[in-house]
Amino acid sequence: MKTLRRALLEGAMVVVPLGAVVLLVIGIVRKLQEAADPLTGHYLHPLIVAVALLLLLFVVVGLAVRSAVGRWARQALETLLFERIPGYRLAKAFVGESLPMAHEGRAIRPALAATDDCQYPVLVMDELADGRLLVFVPGSPAPMSGAVQIFTPERVTYLDVPVLPFMKAISSWGLGLKEILQESARTP
Repeated sequence: MKTLRRALLEGAMVVVPLGAVVLLVIGIVRKLQEAADPLTGHYLHPLIVAVALLLLLFVVVGLAVRSAVGRWARQALETLLFERIPGYRLAKAFVGESLPMAHEGRAIRPALAATDDCQYPVLVMDELADGRLLVFVPGSPAPMSGAVQIFTPERVTYLDVPVLPFMKAISSWGLGLKEILQESARTP
């Protein structure tokens, strides 16, 4: 019963935020479609205009956020609200164009962490003052949940692979990880 309850909770932690985002976007598109309906007449379908307006809204907000006031407002919102949401910083890093960064600006790196009897695919999150490594062991098929552990450097083997395909393989119950490991082994 405990396993079922835990699976239910972990599944909800993945599905509810994703569902909320999807429903929010659908709601915005519907409102834009309703607003565009009288403007389009019979020339264009209101849904096409609604999607175009949504994309235009993204561009306008994106440009506003790049201004000095926009950067300040975004930083304030992130600090006061978004960073309190579990997983926000990691999800934000994966959406960005660069590698995810740890809190001191070092890139989060895929690796294998060894125990006495096996190896785990992990992300090295940070290095402690004494040289030990803080690693995140992602769960499968929900790699945004997992365990944080500390390993000595000799038990960690860095992989020369991109983070996103690495995480995709983990979310696919390991399918594709074999190819990623082979590619990493071929890279000097």
